[in-house]
This record gives sequence, structure tokens and C-alpha cells, in this order.
Amino acid sequence: MPGIRRRAGAAVAALAAFAALSPLTAPAAPAGAAARAAAGGELLVVQANLQEAVRPADAAETADLDNFVDRLTAAAPAPPDALLLTEVLGPGARHVAERLGRATGQRYRVAVAPGDSPYLPDGAVRESAIVVNADTVRTVGTPGFHRVQSEDQAYAVVQTRDRPALRAPLVSAHVAGSPAPAAEALAGFLAERHPPKDGTPQAEVLGGDFRGGRCAEPVAYLAIGCAPALFWDALTDGRAYRDTAYERGAEPWAAYRNYLFARGDVRDGFTDAAYRRALPDAAACKAAFDRGEGAGAPAECRDTYYADQPFSFAVLGAPPPAAAAVVPGRAEMSRCELGERVGDAVARVANYTAEPLTREVTAAADAPLSVSPAAATLRVPAQQARAARISLTAPAGTPPGEYPVRVRVGGEAFTVPVTVTPECTEPRVYATSWHSGFEPERAADGDPNTFWHSEYVPVTPLPQSLTLNLGEVRPVSGVTYQPRVDGNLNGTILDYTVYVSADGRDFTEVAAGTWARDARLKTASFAAADARYVRLEAHRASGGDYASAAEVTAGAP
Repeated sequence: MPGIRRRAGAAVAALAAFAALSPLTAPAAPAGAAARAAAGGELLVVQANLQEAVRPADAAETADLDNFVDRLTAAAPAPPDALLLTEVLGPGARHVAERLGRATGQRYRVAVAPGDSPYLPDGAVRESAIVVNADTVRTVGTPGFHRVQSEDQAYAVVQTRDRPALRAPLVSAHVAGSPAPAAEALAGFLAERHPPKDGTPQAEVLGGDFRGGRCAEPVAYLAIGCAPALFWDALTDGRAYRDTAYERGAEPWAAYRNYLFARGDVRDGFTDAAYRRALPDAAACKAAFDRGEGAGAPAECRDTYYADQPFSFAVLGAPPPAAAAVVPGRAEMSRCELGERVGDAVARVANYTAEPLTREVTAAADAPLSVSPAAATLRVPAQQARAARISLTAPAGTPPGEYPVRVRVGGEAFTVPVTVTPECTEPRVYATSWHSGFEPERAADGDPNTFWHSEYVPVTPLPQSLTLNLGEVRPVSGVTYQPRVDGNLNGTILDYTVYVSADGRDFTEVAAGTWARDARLKTASFAAADARYVRLEAHRASGGDYASAAEVTAGAP
């Protein structure tokens, strides 16, 4: 993790002890650490879901906890100040504290943790804990639990021992129900119960398992500027929390459900992204450790596996008046859409003042890359955040290599290195819109019992279309269309147009007509044309201003 800086005094001494005692090789202290350390007021906070709370055999075995501590000490630039742990019981939290203490030479203690069972007499669940480094922070007040959605969430307030001090109210959350109301309740709890006081700089930290991905659509690859999930939007835009792994992690497009949110200065961050690659069969590893049989797990699991989600950590400081970030810090254009390489970036501004502010955003790239828009204005209400999405495009045949994209947010300049990969992954089918659960892939999966449906909440009006990617240019002389076969004809295409394209940019109309309002297989024939992309566009459909399709194919009818 190059670039992370730590505090002076005890923390600098801790670096030396940490490097000497860690069971795995720890990174050396970054150059210039002493200069940054003199500023003080930093916290290194870890978030991890250890999945140790429910199964007694799993909770009794500690090999996976040892693996977690070993990977953490190998990755962290210094002994952590606080750990927000979920799905862990009191014995597990104490084991982590003891193991981490032996590894670093620091004094770790459990600030708050459940007992020996996650189940309380009143039917509620308690399975989150907070571990603190007693050498670098002290607790302020009495840690405890706050109930949200029938589950008790651990909380504590810590303050750094060095000067200038930084105070941090912490919540280790495990959401039991819908993540949006839970996120609002937890953020409200921090704001109301632990407001800043006595002039001490403060950063609020909310970490845990939120049961869902950052994007509204549950997909494996999360576009940087995707439509956000409600809980994520409420925290990041509505309350100016910063998703530290998103802003500072190595793979912000990866789908995770664990988060480390902070209202403050995110000076660096880390997600154990290599962990998934280190486990060829994570499901087999998890099954063995869940049974308490880690010693008999596949060889690649025994000294690696700790949970099915990677841990993360961040170095945090007090919130500045305004915090600008450009995500990702390093981008990759490995995806194509309609014959063109695509990617995106986001410029974000968090406003921690009592007044609204405005920031101008500009973006530029040298050919063959293009950016859009080249300029935008962010108007950010007090105590909230706003973002501008920047689309990146390049021809599919762009030579592999690294290309810079230059972004300016107000007076701050950022350069995002963009890697164009040798290969380019492209979807098999596209749609102009879809309702969650009825994605375009369902119209090209060979199963007539699944179907695509254009968005209907709210309705995205016709025309709507599906575009097939055939993978190569080849002769095409017809399209087949299978309406949905579930007994409901809503969205069945009546008036249609067919277009073809060799490059994904220029489309030519080759057929148009009207189909009957029934569930029988339908065809549209036309003179053979060389095409890689075939588009079926609906202009009128059964039941309303939307379209559906169980299967669409292109070739010879």
C-alpha cells in the first residue's frame, strides 16, 4: 500500500515493532512518513465480516481468524487503531485481539462484543464487535449496542492519544433487513448521539455488511457511475459519507456487500482484492471451515481462507471543508459496447460546511480516447455530496497501453491512468432499458421461460429495442422472436423494425412490419446482409407502453 502515511511518536515506533513481529512480511514504512506523521490526527480503521457467529463448530475453530490476522498484518502499513468486525462472538473477537497483539507488539483489547451466542432472550441478534489498539487510541464514554431492525449494532467512540487528537464515533453494523432504512437509522444514530463537541476534530465511521451491492442492479461488474443502490446513495450523497473502498480501493468495480463508510478525510484505503484470486474454489473453502474442519480443507484454503468477503481498511483524518475525489484512481478499458471500448470515471465532492458550494469539473484525454462531458458543474448542498459521471470511449482497435485522462475539480487536478487491455469483453445482447430481474440476457439464454422486459417502474416509453451481438460479421437474413410464454402477453411486440450493423455504430433498416398479438414464434425475413449486430425495435406492443421478449435470435429464419 504505497502512499499511506502514519502519525509520529508511538505510531512510528509501532511501525518498527510491526515489521519485526508480523508473521508475514509487512510493507516498509512509506518514504516521507515522518513529515506527514507530524500532522497527527489519523486513524487506521479495518472492516471485516468474519462469519464466525452462527455455526458453533465454525466459531470454535480459530484457524480462519488466524488467517485473517496474518493477511491483515501483511497488508496494513501499521498496526490498526480500530477493527469493526461483524458475524463474530466475544471469544472470536478476543482471539483476534490477542493474535493481533502478538503480531504487532501492540496492546489490543475488545471495546464491545457479544457473548458466547448471537441470540438474545428477546429474540434479537447480536453479532458485531469493535476491537481497539490501546496503545494508539482511548475510548471515550461507554461502548455499547444500538438496535436496528432486530439486530444490535456495536458502537464505540475512540480518540487518538497523540496530538492533535482525532475523535471517531464508530459503528460496526450487520444489517438484518432492508439496507436503505437501516443505513438511515445508523447514520442518524451517529449524528444525533455523537455530534462533534469541544472543538476536537471528528470523523464518523460506519462499517459493516449491508446485504447488497453499490449499484441498484445486482450484477458482478459494477460500473463506476452506475445508478446507485438506495442505501449507498443515502449515505454518500445524502450524508456525505465516503465509501473508502470505492474511492481508494484497487477494484472499485468489484461487487461487495461489506463497506467502510467515513465522514472525513480518506487519506488512503485498501481492499484485499487479491484474496478472491488466491482461492480457486472459495465455496469449498467456506464449506470446510463452516463445519469446523479447516484442517481438512483443500490445501489452498488452509492458510488463506477467512471469509467469503474480503476485508478492507482506510486511513482517515478529520473532514476538510470540502473533499474532492476522482474514482477510480486507475482505470481499465477491457469492456466493449457496440464495437467501442467503454469505461467511466466519477468526480465527487463532499461538502462538510454549513453552506452550499459549487465546483466546476473539466475532463480531457488525448486521442484515441474521448471523454464526455468535457465540463460539468457540481452544486453541493451543505453536509451532502454530489458526483459527475465522465464517460470514456475509444475505438475497439485501440492499441493496448496506458493513456492518461486529466480531470480538474475546482482547483484540484487529478490524472487517471487508463489501461487499454489487449482483449475486450462485450455483452451478447443489449437493451435500451430493462426492469430489474428481467435483464436483456434473458432474451438470449435459450430458455423461453425467462424473458426480457423494458422498464415499467416508471415506464420507459416505446420505442424500446434489443440488439444482438453475433460476435463476428456474418450473413444474416432473418430474425425470430418468441414472445413470453407465461400466459401474460404484456409487452408482446406488435409493430417492429429490424436494423443491422457491421460495426455497432451505423445501423441500416432491413425489415419492418406487424406481428399478431399471441405467443406463437414470429419471424421477420429480409435480403441477406453482412452484420455483427442485429437490432429488433418495438414501436407498439400489447398491454402498454413497454416491450418484452422470451427469446430473440438472428440468422436464417
